[in-house]
Amino acid sequence: MNSSGTRTATTEAPVTQVTPVNPVVNNEVYYFTVIILYSALTIFSFTGLVTNALNMLVFVSQGLTSDSITVLLFAMSVSDLLSSIFMFPWLVCFFMGRMNVSLVRNNYCYSMSTMSASLYRVIFTRVTCLIQTYISVERVFFVVFPLRVNSVIRTRNTIIVNVGLCIVIFMMFTPYLAHALIEWSHDLMNLTVATLVENSEDKTVIAINSGLIIPNVDIVVNSLATVVIVHRFSVMQKFRENLSSSRYSVQKLKSQGMLSKNVEVSKTVIVITSIYVINLICNQLQTMIFFTYPEVTQEGLNKNLYFVLYISRFVIEALLSTTNMFCYLRMSSKFRQVFKEIFSISKK
Repeated sequence: MNSSGTRTATTEAPVTQVTPVNPVVNNEVYYFTVIILYSALTIFSFTGLVTNALNMLVFVSQGLTSDSITVLLFAMSVSDLLSSIFMFPWLVCFFMGRMNVSLVRNNYCYSMSTMSASLYRVIFTRVTCLIQTYISVERVFFVVFPLRVNSVIRTRNTIIVNVGLCIVIFMMFTPYLAHALIEWSHDLMNLTVATLVENSEDKTVIAINSGLIIPNVDIVVNSLATVVIVHRFSVMQKFRENLSSSRYSVQKLKSQGMLSKNVEVSKTVIVITSIYVINLICNQLQTMIFFTYPEVTQEGLNKNLYFVLYISRFVIEALLSTTNMFCYLRMSSKFRQVFKEIFSISKK
């Protein structure tokens, strides 16, 4: 009521209730999923260790300098083997953490394993990508310019290129390795804590080069190479059909032998390349999610989803490194023959 005796109505601002936003992956689902992913990662890493060691043994038995493709596949097996080896310290840290080992609780294990192993796993994964891309490019040269193969594609040149690819990748990671360090401190309970201190600029450069540029370039190059190889393969098939009706039987048999070997190698490369492209696309979809949704970070609202996607990438890469041997056994008669000879498996 005011001074004149009249009553005035007062209005109150409506109270807005803020509905809490729940994360996409809650803690219960997260812990269950992580255990499954780490278990699968352990199995695939160990399997990759065994299969790539067997691949190396077979390629050595074939003769590393026998041809260019043998050198390349051997180099890729070495890279996959090292990638599997450097995965194990991180796995050990996880399972030690599940058992509440103090070394992990004080953050020693993860910080030390990142500097000593995990980062090198990423390096060798990228080396594998570049080697696979070079294999595709070389195979395209084989099928498009068959008459110039002997003058360009040589074992010595292939070795030089592979060493060069490794040097490029290591140089890319050198600034990050030079500036990253382990910082020792004490928490509120006076316990020693080891923290990995990273240079933000170096980390961004690595994320762009290793996480975006290299995978996307590999996807484009491998996809185009696969299309070209498949097209040339169909042309070669028609040529073989026409050749089979030719009257020059001696030349026919010789040409068919050369074509059969080239076709077999091309088929193997097509399958392996297709698998790698699918793997790279899956990884890039995860990267796009990280860049598109700011809450999907290590400290964001959906950090559980971030770590699930992050670990899933390692699982896919570990699975990929185990499949090569089975592709070789299925599609390469030379690899299959040497494999059987080594392990004394009689032909049925």
